[in-house]
Amino acid sequence: MHSLHVTVALQGDLDPIARQAHLDQVVSEVASKPGLVHAYFLAPHDGVGSAYAFFDTEEHAREGAPEIGFVHSGVALIKDVEVLPVMASI
Repeated sequence: MHSLHVTVALQGDLDPIARQAHLDQVVSEVASKPGLVHAYFLAPHDGVGSAYAFFDTEEHAREGAPEIGFVHSGVALIKDVEVLPVMASI
């Protein structure tokens, strides 16, 4: 299993309804990725958001990774992407 960690910078000042609509869109897109096992989206802090997605293989994790610099729906700038093997889970 491999972990995909994505860090984003949120653009603009979204109201809670627009923020939730964007999150719902992202969750739907991630849910359709091949090999997805689990995904977690953390609450943003100081305009920075993080997501962790776990895939069955490194190949699927890399295929599911967004490109650094991409701006998703004009809302979230992809700042960092890491793919790492899972060493243990409980």
